[in-house]
Amino acid sequence: MKKEKKYFGHPEFYRILNELADLHSRKNYQYSTSKDPLSNFKSVGKMAEKLFKPGINVPLATALVYLSKQYDGVINIVGEGKKNTVEDLEDKLKDISIYAILAIILNREKQ
Repeated sequence: MKKEKKYFGHPEFYRILNELADLHSRKNYQYSTSKDPLSNFKSVGKMAEKLFKPGINVPLATALVYLSKQYDGVINIVGEGKKNTVEDLEDKLKDISIYAILAIILNREKQ
């Protein structure tokens, strides 16, 4: 029989940890592939590598990274046929549209 581990500290702390574990699990289901739980960081990281170079418009690049994160989420939702995600496909597509418009504004402001 396995002995249950005793934790010290405030009980609410451990309830919050469980809430965070649940949120992490649901977000990971939405953003990552079934083969790699860190795939979203790796694919968006590859996109970001192309953006952050000397002389770039940092706010524009940041908006494009945020857009890339949303796009990566769409690819995973559609490509893996995911249902019941934290944010649905339409929400993600709207986010992409918003980040695209913000990127246009940031680009125009820099010119």
